[in-house]
Amino acid sequence: MRDKTTTTRYLEKLPALLVLTGAIALLQLHAIQFWTEFVGPMGWAWAVLLEVVALWLWYQRQLARRALALVTSVLALTGPVYTVCEPLVEEWQAASHVDAGRELRIERLTQEAARLEESLVTFRENSEARAGWLTPIQEAQARLTEVDAELAELLSTPPAEAMTWRQQALVVMQALALIIFQLSAVLAITSLSRMGRPVPAPAVSGGPTSSGDRLAEGTAGLGEDVAVPSTPSPEAVTFNLEPRLGKPSMSETNDESELSKGHFEYADIVALRQALEQLLEERGTTQAAFCRDHGVSPRDLSLLRRHEARSAAGERTISITALERLASIIDAQPMSRAAT
Repeated sequence: MRDKTTTTRYLEKLPALLVLTGAIALLQLHAIQFWTEFVGPMGWAWAVLLEVVALWLWYQRQLARRALALVTSVLALTGPVYTVCEPLVEEWQAASHVDAGRELRIERLTQEAARLEESLVTFRENSEARAGWLTPIQEAQARLTEVDAELAELLSTPPAEAMTWRQQALVVMQALALIIFQLSAVLAITSLSRMGRPVPAPAVSGGPTSSGDRLAEGTAGLGEDVAVPSTPSPEAVTFNLEPRLGKPSMSETNDESELSKGHFEYADIVALRQALEQLLEERGTTQAAFCRDHGVSPRDLSLLRRHEARSAAGERTISITALERLASIIDAQPMSRAAT
């Protein structure tokens, strides 16, 4: 049975472990690349140690450590996000520079072509008046042809696109995916932290159930879980305690003087206990509610219920003051007086 419980616990942790392992592995691929680029060969140690510290802080349950874990996780996530976005951002910046240089080149060639055309007009006019202008005209004409060809080539080439909407969507998708992976890792480690908490074992009662058992379940501060006898005779009270205390000895069953308390005889204590149980059962209230309404300590009621067992073990039982207070409270109740 214990092996089965251990296997069940491991199976419950398996999904969280798989999510944690996958998310951290993917994040570390980008983180190691980032830290290695800027730190050097020891970049892998920076990336791994930063992630381990973040996970350890998230595993703790203190608020201050969780706040520090948030800062550490954001720092660990910055590297992977930068690595994913860097190529596309550089491409966008490079495309912007290329477009700017192209426009500047076109503008300068256009101005040069205009100057060459003006020069050709001047040269031709001068050649009509005197000889010797043929060579400058030919050189200007050749240069103008080169400029026109270069302009035609630049104008025929479409401008480079800085960044398409698909590339922008890709950047956003990758960044969101990395953020989701980091959040999944945080949720997985906090889930494992909750699973690692010790679960308190439930109290098991060995005695028969009665109205007092129902009342004890609603009381969290009693600390002792013992069944309350429901029959009016002292013999039945002793019998109900047998499963927990064992078979009573002759001194426990016959010497009632040892079970008395001050001026309260053993029969008075039994009658008081029976009247209390009857009062709670008739009113349908819990033992905790009775204690709150009348200012009675739950421990005193527990000591009253275990009076015989604790007396036999030589342990402390209910005090005379508590007996007197309970007696006065029950005597003040109409149902209790009818019962007693």
